[in-house]
Amino acid sequence: MLSPFAVHIPLGAMSAKVDKYTKRAADTKRELPHPVYAAMVEHCDDIVGRIVNSVEKAGLTKKTMIVFTSDNGGLYRRYDYQEEADDNVSSQSPLKGEKGSLHEGGVRVPLIVKYPPTVKPSTICSEPTISYDFYPTFVDLAHGKLPVGQTIDGLSLKPLLADSTAKLARNALHWHYPHYHHDRPASSIRERDWKLVEYLDGTGDVEIYNLAEDLGETKNLFKQRAGRVTDLKKKLHQWRHQVTARMPYPNPHYDEKRAGEWWRVRTGQPVDSGGRKRFPPTEK
Repeated sequence: MLSPFAVHIPLGAMSAKVDKYTKRAADTKRELPHPVYAAMVEHCDDIVGRIVNSVEKAGLTKKTMIVFTSDNGGLYRRYDYQEEADDNVSSQSPLKGEKGSLHEGGVRVPLIVKYPPTVKPSTICSEPTISYDFYPTFVDLAHGKLPVGQTIDGLSLKPLLADSTAKLARNALHWHYPHYHHDRPASSIRERDWKLVEYLDGTGDVEIYNLAEDLGETKNLFKQRAGRVTDLKKKLHQWRHQVTARMPYPNPHYDEKRAGEWWRVRTGQPVDSGGRKRFPPTEK
């Protein structure tokens, strides 16, 4: 597995690419994505191209599966944003949210698979998948056996690779992110086109969307779909109990004035966000 630095903060890229996207931003009158971030995306694309070319040169294309994906959606701005040190990074429009959010902007990511023996070029599959599907998929394609006595959350994607119109025998997808990080603590469940987000910060806030009709999650149908809300909340709670999901609990020492502080686990000291300096954007 290759996990390149690009794209990630702090923003930094080669000047030639940054100049290219600075000019493009001026020509299109667009503020986002940030030109340095756009250059980092191209750097990542270059890396993928080198891998594909190396596999081809080694004569292993027909024996190699290449998977391109991400562990979260794009970043709008860093969690401890400081105007004097940071820039806004990217927009996930028309999707709502960003990295750290359970809205589509935080969980909907690219998934591109190159595997000539099974996957036809340029085919598009709309069946929802999730990263823990990779493990059973790789075992299945390698004609291996999954370990007995180990919980396997995912499903093999082999049927989808062979037939882009196929469906997986799965009732729902779940997410659980009980942290204050770009958004409030929340859990989420998606059952086909319906998606429910339940916030875990004590507010009791619940949102429900029909993604087929509202991919941007602009219309919370909580009042109109009371029955479906009850059904999905029940299923989400059952899943959390089944997987022993850790839940947030009130902090008796909470101090609203210090709510914006971030602390390092290793040192037990606060992060000096206010003292952070702007990172050099290029090698110049």
